[in-house]
Amino acid sequence: MAQLKATYKEILAISLPLIIGNTAWTSNGVFDTIFVGNLGKVQLDAIGFASIFYSVLFMMGFSFTRGTQILIARRMGELNKHEVGNIFDTTMISMLAFAVVFFALIKIFSHQILGFMLTDQRIIEKCEIFLDYRIYGLIPSFLSFVFIAFYSGIGKTTILALSVAVMTFFNIFLNYGLVYGKFGLHEFGIGGSGLASSISETLAVLVLLGGTFYKGRFHEFFLFRFKKFDVHLLKQMSNIAVPLMLQSLAAVGAWLILFARIETVLGADALAISSIFRQLILFFTIPSWSLGSTANTIISNMVGQNDFTGVSRAIKRISVVSLGFALLSCIIIYVFPHFCIGIFTSKQDYALIPEATRIVPVIFVVFILMSFSNIIYNGVISVGDIYIALGIQIAVVAIYIIYFSIMFKMPFINTFWIWTSEWVYWVSILVASLLFFRYKHLKVV
Repeated sequence: MAQLKATYKEILAISLPLIIGNTAWTSNGVFDTIFVGNLGKVQLDAIGFASIFYSVLFMMGFSFTRGTQILIARRMGELNKHEVGNIFDTTMISMLAFAVVFFALIKIFSHQILGFMLTDQRIIEKCEIFLDYRIYGLIPSFLSFVFIAFYSGIGKTTILALSVAVMTFFNIFLNYGLVYGKFGLHEFGIGGSGLASSISETLAVLVLLGGTFYKGRFHEFFLFRFKKFDVHLLKQMSNIAVPLMLQSLAAVGAWLILFARIETVLGADALAISSIFRQLILFFTIPSWSLGSTANTIISNMVGQNDFTGVSRAIKRISVVSLGFALLSCIIIYVFPHFCIGIFTSKQDYALIPEATRIVPVIFVVFILMSFSNIIYNGVISVGDIYIALGIQIAVVAIYIIYFSIMFKMPFINTFWIWTSEWVYWVSILVASLLFFRYKHLKVV
């Protein structure tokens, strides 16, 4: 059904495949680290940094297509399928252009960029080897973002889970084969991990392409017509996408500052524990992020229907589902703390697990606060006030940085109190978003 009503059935039908898919995406990074980590500490350090470096490009592409998802959902609410095809085609051309430009820049300037950020030549060399192979996955991954935005926007996300399942299987199989030279394959070392990811991403986008053809989506939504490149539409998408990219960069930048201060003030052990917490948060809040994407689809669809009274209902119901997943995450970690922490802990950091376990309740509060704060904030984005959402993000990040900067000067400071910064962040997001819906009239992009 093109017009959504925010029933619990619709919410789960859209969000569950996204949760499965995002879990698999996150697990891919874990498996890459596991396979390469066995090669040695230099390789482990290299893939850790190179993966973050590559994820910046990944985040920029994915953030851009979130704008596409919002517009497609809105057109579905308007019952305007023809315009969905125009949005899809324009985004496809744009993402191909971005991918080619990023590919060329990394191929030409990777040594200079890495040399600017790193000093250890051994790590730089291994990073370059990894990126030389990993960068070939940039074009298929950017194309897959377009399909993800399309299927999320129309509310049909099952095929996304299938494509990610294919990607995950081949990523694990090829990582083992190409890193170590198993199954009769050539041994590439750290480069094999990059090659495995690139091949698996290519296979994933082929599944999406094939599924789109098989289901008749090409004709239903007028895809791949390429009658014209709609500059006005690109500008409209950019007005949504650029603020979303800046929001993501602001959040990532704040975390980088926090981690640098933890290492400087509290030392290596605190940094290691914080890295464990970061992995726990990233993994166990996947349902919340996926439901945030679901909120983008459902609320944007309602805006397209001019059903503004349904927006409040949608936010409440999606928040209830998100809170349920958050409580489930808390229960899992509470019952199996050593197992959950150990998954994300390197061998040299196993001794820190008891200390991490004692202070892990701090992230339970993060899970609960984020479960509904993130949904309400995505509601702000979805109704069309993108620049207000960007302003909220910048203001909240400033409060976040000020808070932990003050905390670092306190005599009682430890890892537990530093991570209460996340409480401040999500409470601030919640208050600002609620004030928006209380005092600001809804408007459509």
